[in-house]
Amino acid sequence: MKLDTDGQIVVLLVNLGTPNQPKTREVRTYLREFLSDKDVIRLPRIFWLPLLHLIILRVRPKKSAALYRKVWTEWGSPLLYNSFLQAGKLRKIFAKNKEPNFIIDVAMRYGKPSIESKLVEYNSKGYKKILILPMFPQYSTTTAKSIANKLELILKKNIDLRKNLEISFIKDFHDHEIYIKAAANHIRKFQEKHGVPQKLLLSFHGIPKSYVGDDEPYQTQCFITADLIAKELSLSSEMYKTVFQSRFGKSEWIQPYLAQTLEQYPPEGIKDIQVFCPGFVSDCLETIEEIGQESRELFMDSGGLKYNFIPCLNGDEGLLDTLKELIINHKEYSIKYKNLL
Repeated sequence: MKLDTDGQIVVLLVNLGTPNQPKTREVRTYLREFLSDKDVIRLPRIFWLPLLHLIILRVRPKKSAALYRKVWTEWGSPLLYNSFLQAGKLRKIFAKNKEPNFIIDVAMRYGKPSIESKLVEYNSKGYKKILILPMFPQYSTTTAKSIANKLELILKKNIDLRKNLEISFIKDFHDHEIYIKAAANHIRKFQEKHGVPQKLLLSFHGIPKSYVGDDEPYQTQCFITADLIAKELSLSSEMYKTVFQSRFGKSEWIQPYLAQTLEQYPPEGIKDIQVFCPGFVSDCLETIEEIGQESRELFMDSGGLKYNFIPCLNGDEGLLDTLKELIINHKEYSIKYKNLL
């Protein structure tokens, strides 16, 4: 049954993705899709695919599943829970403001609910306009462009979607004033309870250094975001540092590395730190396990005395205000997804 959808816009909050269950088989399925993405792994296919299928997917899923089990909740993965939390709160905000023009939903680049399933669902209901809002403040070819490339593949194979849907795309919001204030206020509130550290680390997910180029502004945008947050908090350059986490493999990634910084600080007398991840709007395996637990252990084992992980914005009012602004004024912020291809 088709609805009266004239003038309505479906907003898909798109995040990275998650396994369906914290089990080896489900994690393998998720990793297979993720690590097969040419925007994420740019090694020659003739080399990478045999390595992926013959070695990595036989070893890594079991280890990753064990990590997922440590952070899994009764509602599923933290990323999925937080994504639906954000969508649900946005729906309430729009309903309260009597703003019926936007239908808010969630999709994942990898795993479920898939982008394709959501496009098919809303097309079948008669919706014509889709706004893709990647939940990555900083633009990267490994995230936002990967989503755009996925959209292109979906539309190429589905004539109805290609013919019926008008898709727009918000590229990034790394320097948006409301987002910067939200992050700074979130940090400020945490420090009111836990004190001000010797050093605040603003940690972003890393990418290989070889990816940086004219079409990849990610590194620059990360530094801009960090500097704007520090300015909002009135921090001097000695009071914070921008670092990059989650290095994978032996190639050089963008620096400075979080792990090296955590090892270097205690011998230098910096033994009280806090870490916040402005590139993640939702807590997930990378923030809870890697930053909240592994990084803490590394810092304390290196001689640190006090380590605090500041949770992501998740359902924070400031983040919701940011998303609301981007959605309501989408004509100002959005582009055609084909502009990213």
